[in-house]
Amino acid sequence: MMDKINITVAGNNYLFNRGLKALIEDGKDFILVSEAENEKELFEQLALNYPGVIILDLSSQAFNAESITQIKIISPSVQILAFNLPQPGSSIYKLLDLGITSYLMVHCDKNEITEAIYKTAKGERFLCGQIVNTLINCRKGERSADCPGYAFCHGVNLSEREMEIIKYIAQGYSNREIANNLFLSIHTVTTHRKNIMSKLGINNTAGIVMYAVRKQLISAN
Repeated sequence: MMDKINITVAGNNYLFNRGLKALIEDGKDFILVSEAENEKELFEQLALNYPGVIILDLSSQAFNAESITQIKIISPSVQILAFNLPQPGSSIYKLLDLGITSYLMVHCDKNEITEAIYKTAKGERFLCGQIVNTLINCRKGERSADCPGYAFCHGVNLSEREMEIIKYIAQGYSNREIANNLFLSIHTVTTHRKNIMSKLGINNTAGIVMYAVRKQLISAN
């Protein structure tokens, strides 16, 4: 039996907050420990309740990128699940660099939000499909050279074989197809795939695709 996930909801949109509260109350593993409508309330709540996850509404004017920096200073271990309206890829990268664990659009459905909370609580990144598409299609030059500050673009030691497999994965090939093309066993390809994801600090194929685009192993188009 897993531990309960203590959650703080931070935002000043009444309808959005009501929807989140209803979802949390329905979740057998979730506990709403506090709510905050502005930074002052949030920072005070962090010191009192020690939530495992903060659900942060960045679409409201009450919170912004500086809020994230302060949250990580007060509570470095807390995981942040952010909601926002559509943003350019450069803004999304900045927020991820600042310490957001997961990122969703405000219109995401209940199942997607629930899955995001579970993954975020474990420190696993969860990005909704629209966020992934925005990052993949982020135009060259929107970020500074070689996406500085983004976790899986730094200090990663990948072999030539791993880079080759990344390119195939990003192009949509299955493990079996990659194995056939490279004259490897499926087990070997699966092992390489796990090692790649571990080195890049990601947990899904979308992350591999984004890495391949950033490294220009495939075309963003």
